[in-house]
Amino acid sequence: MEIELNNGIKIGDNHPTFIIAEIGNNHNGDMDIAKKLVDEAAKVGVSAVKFQTKDVETAFDQDLLDKPYTGHNSFGATYREHKNALEFDINQHKEIFSHSRACGVMPFSTPFDVKSVEMLESLNTPLYKISSFHVVDNVLLDAVCETKKPILLSTGMTTIEELDKAVEKISSYHDNLVLLHCVSSYPTEDEDVNLRNITMLKDRYKYLVGYSGHERGVNICTASIPLGACVIERHFTLDRTMKGPDHAASIEPTGLGLIVKHARQIENALG
Repeated sequence: MEIELNNGIKIGDNHPTFIIAEIGNNHNGDMDIAKKLVDEAAKVGVSAVKFQTKDVETAFDQDLLDKPYTGHNSFGATYREHKNALEFDINQHKEIFSHSRACGVMPFSTPFDVKSVEMLESLNTPLYKISSFHVVDNVLLDAVCETKKPILLSTGMTTIEELDKAVEKISSYHDNLVLLHCVSSYPTEDEDVNLRNITMLKDRYKYLVGYSGHERGVNICTASIPLGACVIERHFTLDRTMKGPDHAASIEPTGLGLIVKHARQIENALG
């Protein structure tokens, strides 16, 4: 089983593990930081870099956006100001996607709303990631499915019944789907990772399966490969002590390089 992207790259059980450096908003709204993150990810040989794309006014409840948002990791007095400070506009998206491709690494993103899907389509994104808390967002799922692009679907925060419905919806459009086993706690304790869920997902849904991890360290995520994971995603930062909501649960360039190295060693050893 395999998925071929519109750039010719293939994801599947008989291909090298597709390793994603999840940059998300760890660029802190700064293009120079974003480019440095891409440079470092490309240097260690990842398959792709992933961002997050949001139309803030559409993606979040207005009452939430109006609430005060203070603390060490805040970039604004309200949640609206904080989220807007971390977002790239269409021109910045074009710039960082172009930079990524020039570095030989594939860029894509997680859309949080339909407007963001439209923006990413204008950038010819090769695939989409659906986050854990959007698995039940049928409007967003339909918009992404209608693009006919492959989908990585995170399974954190979902019940089996919710996941069944999402998989059924996506499969009514196409079969280019990878389910990502995920535990949505930051960081995830070792005993909560439950890597055997990878086997369960493969058996239940008959689709490709990967792993999106939030645990400490670099060893557990590559242990997913012998269990059948063909995709690994980890949050990535230049410095885990930086200001921002996701840096502390991310890995730095040295750790990312070790994940790539270990993945290739395991693939070679599996034969």
